[in-house]
Amino acid sequence: MIYLACSLVIIGGTDPSSAAFLAALEGGKGEADLRQQSRMECESSRVEGELWRKAYDQYELGLASADRKERSAHFCRAAELARQTIQADPQSDEGYKWLAVAQGAQAEDADVETQIRLSLQIKENIEKALSLDPDDDISMLVLSRWHYKVASLDGWTRALVTLVYGSLPEASLKKAEELLLEAIAKKDRIVHRYSLAKVYYRMGKREAALQQLRLALALPVTFASEAEDLERARKKLDSWK
Repeated sequence: MIYLACSLVIIGGTDPSSAAFLAALEGGKGEADLRQQSRMECESSRVEGELWRKAYDQYELGLASADRKERSAHFCRAAELARQTIQADPQSDEGYKWLAVAQGAQAEDADVETQIRLSLQIKENIEKALSLDPDDDISMLVLSRWHYKVASLDGWTRALVTLVYGSLPEASLKKAEELLLEAIAKKDRIVHRYSLAKVYYRMGKREAALQQLRLALALPVTFASEAEDLERARKKLDSWK
């Protein structure tokens, strides 16, 4: 809706014949007020878009870095840019999504207690992203990963969670599977198939896991880090046979 408003401003203003325009005038807003509001929304949308794309770029740079400190710096910057996105537009699903993704990346190199703290934030942020855009397949992937990792925690880590936080929210491999199947229905990607293969393998469904790896290998790379997922799928197909 915001993008449509931006287009109308660019080509000469809000259509004065539209019902929304007439309703706004009846409500006390003049044409100048409407155009100013549209320009403000357009600017907010532009800033929000630039920020979350920068967050994504920093995340990808972190993934590509072999240096731990450099990788950590990129992920921290990605998280900060995602927070700025949310500040620019509190209804930005992309802001919440990339904040969750950046926090997940930060958790990989963190101590157990920090991982637990970040895990709680990741779930909150990615569920917020999905509430704003229920059809986003990447957000479904991120939430499925949360379920997969939490459901796979060992006994010692679970004991630490209980000691420090009382408990973690409920997580299950079944829910991870459901989210990935839904994500695949929206957009069939290598990363979704590869992730589903890992879920099935953890469930003890070896043949189903192998089938997902074969399907992953038949798909094109849709974003940079999927090239690594493709290579991992090849290796796991060999090792799981």
